[in-house]
Parts: sequence; C-alpha cells; structure tokens
Amino acid sequence: MSNKSYHIHQAALLMRSQHTGVLSTHSLSMPGYPFGSVMPFLMTEEGNLVVYASDIAQHSRNMKKHNKVSLCVYDGRQSDSQASARVTVLGTAQADAVDAQLQAQYMAVFPQAKSYMQAHDFRFYLISTDRLRYIGGFGEIYWFSLDDWQSHMFSLAKSAQGAIQHMHEDHSDALALIVANQLKRPVRQGQVTMLSCYQHGFHYSCTIDSASGKDTTHIGFTCFKQPITKDHGLRHAMVILTQQAKTSAQCSNDKTETMSSKT
Repeated sequence: MSNKSYHIHQAALLMRSQHTGVLSTHSLSMPGYPFGSVMPFLMTEEGNLVVYASDIAQHSRNMKKHNKVSLCVYDGRQSDSQASARVTVLGTAQADAVDAQLQAQYMAVFPQAKSYMQAHDFRFYLISTDRLRYIGGFGEIYWFSLDDWQSHMFSLAKSAQGAIQHMHEDHSDALALIVANQLKRPVRQGQVTMLSCYQHGFHYSCTIDSASGKDTTHIGFTCFKQPITKDHGLRHAMVILTQQAKTSAQCSNDKTETMSSKT
C-alpha cells in the first residue's frame, strides 16, 4: 500500500467508525458567515454522505439556498484534539436524492431517527463529495481529490446482504466474539446483529446486559484489518477478525486462571 493509499484508507476508516460530525453551511441570517451544526451522517460505498435533516432547521434552510457545504469529522476518543485524526469533507448537498436502500441503511444505524419521520418534515440529503482534507496528526496533512477518494472505494453491494445473512445463520458465535473483543466485555451468541457490510468493516447492533436488569442497545462499527479489494476478500477479512478475537479471549482466560491460582 502506497503512502497516499494508506492515508486515504485511514481517512475512510475514521469516516466509517465515527457517526457524527460538524456540518458547516452558508448562513442566511448572517451572510458571509459559516454556520456549524452537529450532524449524524452515514458514508455511502462511493464515499458520499447521507444526512437526515428537518426543514425547519437552520442548516436545512441554508443548504437549500447554498448547497456547498463541509462536514468535519474527528476522533473524539483522543485526549488531545489537535493531535487526533480528523477529516473535512467538502461537498454539494442535494435534498431528496437518497434512494430507499440508502435510507434503510441510515435508519438501521440510527434507529432513533425513525421517530423523526412524522415530525417537522425531515428529509434526506445526499452530500456528494468534491474534495477532502485529512489530518492524521502533527505534520500529517493531505488533500485528496475526488478521483483519489473514489478510486480507493470498493463496492460490496452485490455480496453484502448475502454475507450478513450467512454470518447470522452460520457464524453468530463468531460475531459475538468479534464484538466482545472490540467492546472488551462479555457478549453472548445471538446478542449481535450485523447491520451493514462495507469495504472497511461492518456496523453492528449489540444488546448489552446491564446491572439494573434493563438491557440496552449499542450500535458500533468494527474495522477490518485491511480494506476489502478484489485481492482481499470479505471471507478472509472476517476470518482474521475471528481469529484475533479467539486469541484475545484465550489470553484473557489464561490471565484469569493465572490470577486465580495465585490467590
């Protein structure tokens, strides 16, 4: 993988693993000023963005008048925001340009948005990516053109649904292991639902047992160790995740047994 390809991959992983960004639009009430809004988003297989916004929201009114926008996404888990990775996507927003399949994918990742469907005239916007700026940390600053970005995208549209069904029917134990390894907590077989499958990983929904006895649902994204390409298939990627999860679980068991033997 070339240096440029590596950084494009890192930018894509960040966009996949984070689900909220700051959407900047051209202010109508304060002409010449940018207007920032916290916005959930879903990235498509082509590297474009899907957002769901109310007609009464200021950013929606702004987008309808000036459709050139940007979305800034960063890794909020890092303590030093200046040293953490972030991506700014510059794009063109279009209302009512999201097909039914993409809408369903969005609702799967953001189930709370279903309650908005009858309120305040929410509608989908497709933000077509024009250019990206990626900062991986101090001194790691890159601009990616649309060709750069899209040439590194690999579609799983024809195989994703079959892969999801296969994992649910035949490998629900592996799904539980993979998610348990990511969350660093026990997950039982059958508690994980695979929501999507992309080149860079998959979204999942996991029912988490709580101490109060009231289960909660966590939605997250698991990254593949390397992106899916024609030379690196989906099955291989899932096998690697499963093997690593099994190794991690065995190490934890060995450590627990060692500690128990010392007490």
